[in-house]
Amino acid sequence: MKRIRSLPKEKIDEIAELIGESFWDYPYEEGEGGLKPFFADKQAMSDYMRTLVAAGIESGTFYSTDGGEGYILITDTEGNHPGFFSIVRMVRGMKKAMGGWRKLFAFLKTANGGEETLEQRLKEQKQPYVKVEMLIVTKKHQGQGYMRKLLTFAFKMADKKNCPCILDTDARGKCDRYIHLGMRLEQTRQAAGVKVYDLIYEQAEQ
Repeated sequence: MKRIRSLPKEKIDEIAELIGESFWDYPYEEGEGGLKPFFADKQAMSDYMRTLVAAGIESGTFYSTDGGEGYILITDTEGNHPGFFSIVRMVRGMKKAMGGWRKLFAFLKTANGGEETLEQRLKEQKQPYVKVEMLIVTKKHQGQGYMRKLLTFAFKMADKKNCPCILDTDARGKCDRYIHLGMRLEQTRQAAGVKVYDLIYEQAEQ
């Protein structure tokens, strides 16, 4: 695993295309799909992912497997997350990808609406945590063990900080895979009319 701190624009675009493709083409079940309807097409999804990749690189929270087979963006409550100016640039990029401020605000309202999230509850409890903001194995390399490698990396980071690792997903298939790899389903909630699964990993007591 390696932390990515800088890349040329062309490489960032390439990674964003691979990530966008993997998210867009995922075989969602009926009643799933999360925020996908907010994007006009696969390119818009890739443009949105580019904003996350760029912010993650700038803040030092974006990692990849050694050969670029998979990518993960990890933040925590110790200050390792995109800073103010990164967020401003990210929001501008999101607005462009989604087709205007009105669509972006609707997107953000939907993404943050619904029932209380696991992250919100941990914040209220002032509980430190590590959060997987984005996790993807590119289509060409799926089913080859890279998902385990990426999640194990996040788990070790949480263990080192002596705190849980959390993530949420909008697909039951992904949820089942994360459970198989060591996470626990904490809750299932509704957001934007679809199910969202909040998962947590906690280090086993010695």
